[in-house]
Amino acid sequence: MWPTSYFKFAVLTLVLFGSITPSTVAQPATSQPTQDRTLQLPSDARHTLWIPGDYQHRGKTIDVLFDFHGSPPIVRSSARLAGLNCVVISVKYAGLSSVYRVPFSEDRQLFATILEEALEALRAQPDFPNNAQWGQLAITSFSAGFGAVREILKTDDYFQRIAGITMVDSLYCGYVGDGTDSVQEGIVHPGLMKDFLRFAQASANGEKVMIVTHCMQPTPGYASTRETADYLLKKLEIEPQPLDIEVTLPPEAEVVAGALRLYRKAEQNGFSLYGSPGLGATDHVEHLRHMAYWLPALSLAKRNAHLEVP
Repeated sequence: MWPTSYFKFAVLTLVLFGSITPSTVAQPATSQPTQDRTLQLPSDARHTLWIPGDYQHRGKTIDVLFDFHGSPPIVRSSARLAGLNCVVISVKYAGLSSVYRVPFSEDRQLFATILEEALEALRAQPDFPNNAQWGQLAITSFSAGFGAVREILKTDDYFQRIAGITMVDSLYCGYVGDGTDSVQEGIVHPGLMKDFLRFAQASANGEKVMIVTHCMQPTPGYASTRETADYLLKKLEIEPQPLDIEVTLPPEAEVVAGALRLYRKAEQNGFSLYGSPGLGATDHVEHLRHMAYWLPALSLAKRNAHLEVP
């Protein structure tokens, strides 16, 4: 090992005599934060931006996962377990789908506003460039979160911008002619499924990625996730294949979860669908707890992953 003083002398000599220029002298690496950061966004305290402490910088481009209604700690740990190299925006409201549908239908700019707020927050961080830009954008939705996703997909600019969607036991729908809660069963409403089907078709054509999961929990009065899954498969003319596997999380997972059994799978290019036989509320939540199983399939930047792409 050379003495520090000798190294400085050698570099100075090379600069003075033209062998290298000052711009080519290596600069000391700046220390990077090692702690996760969670920032509240100005539009609403329930809108948060999570920056993983082990985020790997890729110049000014930053991929983002935008989640609706998932438990933020579970979504964040799932993104890490899946090896996603991205930041996570979480929107978590209390209530059913209307609490998501109403704000994103009344303010068509809300989705763009949250994205812009998050980008400005990143640019203000000392380890991010002040000209940072979004790269790939993907959405995840659990349970009632579909109400926001359905409204967002109605805006064509958003539709084109979103590279992937994961509906984690989350795609519900009203029935044709449903005007009251007294309707027990019926026909899945095509108008309410229009943009989900459009995104599914684009994914089946290889243009985007869409992952749909469902359990068998009945939802009297409106279409369940199994019914909407069947609707998509019929419209896409994709035949599901029988499956009999149990998904378990590895020991390093931060989420406590049991095994999730899957009984069918359907796929075509960027579209995939998984069904589980569970009938209860616990089975519904298990889809969220196991979301790390599906996240690697999204077209977001990756680092070393603990899970294989399904």
